[in-house]
Amino acid sequence: MDDNGQGDLFKRRDRRDVTGIPPRVVFLFEKLTLELSRRGFEHYSARAVMHRIRWHYEVDKGERDFTCNNNWTPRMSRWFMDKHPELGEFFETRASPSKHDMTDYAGPYEKYTPPE
Repeated sequence: MDDNGQGDLFKRRDRRDVTGIPPRVVFLFEKLTLELSRRGFEHYSARAVMHRIRWHYEVDKGERDFTCNNNWTPRMSRWFMDKHPELGEFFETRASPSKHDMTDYAGPYEKYTPPE
């Protein structure tokens, strides 16, 4: 537990799935975004969330070989909003030159179960 009585949401195992997005990144993206919503934010930057994840692993934990590709951000933001429609357009999205098949966004990773 931390000083606020909350568990350390960053303590997770690392597994990769077939999409190439580490489940721990997807898990933290969702967890941090839900925390922003709980704190009253109606909109936020998906890139800021990804950079927060990057900072944690590279700086706080010292994992210099950790990779968090910027190209994941649009996909993650669309996936999140599809999964949590109750939060509306939490992230701003722009048109993309590539086609977006929303079936991709229903689960860009195999289910991640954090260790107890």
